[in-house]
Amino acid sequence: MLTGPRRSGMLHDVIVPNGAEMVGYWPNEGYDFLASKALTEDGEFFVGLSLDDENQFTETDERIAKWCEQISAELEL
Repeated sequence: MLTGPRRSGMLHDVIVPNGAEMVGYWPNEGYDFLASKALTEDGEFFVGLSLDDENQFTETDERIAKWCEQISAELEL
C-alpha cells in the first residue's frame, strides 16, 4: 500500500499523465516543511491530504473531516 506524501506524489506523477482525473488536492497552508514530492507543480497544494501526526496531531481530525467533505463535494456524493 502506498502511503505518505512522497509516495502520493510519485503515484500522482504516473497516473495523471495517463488520464486519471484527480480529486482531493489539499492546500499546504499551515504546514511547516522544507520540501515535498506531494506538491502540485505550482507548489500551492498537496496532491492529497497530508497529515503530520508527529508535529500537528491536534489538526488531524479536523483536516480529515474537511478533506472528506471536500472530496465528497468534488465527486458529487
